[in-house]
Amino acid sequence: MNGNFEIYLKQYLRSRPLFLSLLRAKEAFLYSNYLPLTPPVLDFGCGDGYFAKVAFAGNFIDVGLDVKESRINEAKKYQIYKKLVIYDGKVIPYKTNSFSTVVSNSVLEHVADLDQVIGEINRIIKPRGKFLTTVMTKKWEEYLFGTKIFGGFYKKYMRKKQVHINLLTRKQWEEKFKKAGFKIVKVSGHLDKFLSSLLDILHYISLPSLVSYQILGKWVLFPKIADIIYPRKLLIKLMSNNPAPNVSGALFFELEKR
Repeated sequence: MNGNFEIYLKQYLRSRPLFLSLLRAKEAFLYSNYLPLTPPVLDFGCGDGYFAKVAFAGNFIDVGLDVKESRINEAKKYQIYKKLVIYDGKVIPYKTNSFSTVVSNSVLEHVADLDQVIGEINRIIKPRGKFLTTVMTKKWEEYLFGTKIFGGFYKKYMRKKQVHINLLTRKQWEEKFKKAGFKIVKVSGHLDKFLSSLLDILHYISLPSLVSYQILGKWVLFPKIADIIYPRKLLIKLMSNNPAPNVSGALFFELEKR
């Protein structure tokens, strides 16, 4: 794992809770292998834009797309998107073959009408264009620390809490993408059993960050302290493992429109 991951991790630890920082920094690192992205680029489910700011720094994204209920309005402050577009969650408001690249980070597991959404993404991508996406898998909820103690009750609770509508196996994700007209160029795992369990524990350790955000609008009150208190070398070592896709709690897909 090269120096990019440490850069991404440092940025995240200065502004987000530990559990989120570890996962998002690893995801940003995976996308870094494809920079610069071939324009025009659409970010499907852009949210507040912070991930794009970190992962695609210096590479402007043509369109950030999300639903009205998201935090898309907060994305303006990062100035990474040339244009921000709110859509209805069903039909992407662009013509067929409009984009060379679509990125979507940890979004598809949350959407309703998954087949329609993936089909819409395929429609707007140019032939031979790229769709780069990360998704959570069924293994994620199986590996949670709480699942080991409370079993199915905890899985159901976390699925609702995290709004995970689509937690599929690797095979099921691949079938969805192929059905929509994508060729699977590459699939890789990036969240093993131990880390999935650890991230679950860190959710609760990070509760003070949640309180801080709700009261003051900031996840981290003293960003520079994060450079001191977190053992980045250890964290980098922990995140360097790339499990086989079939047993990973999360997957990165490089897809190509046929």
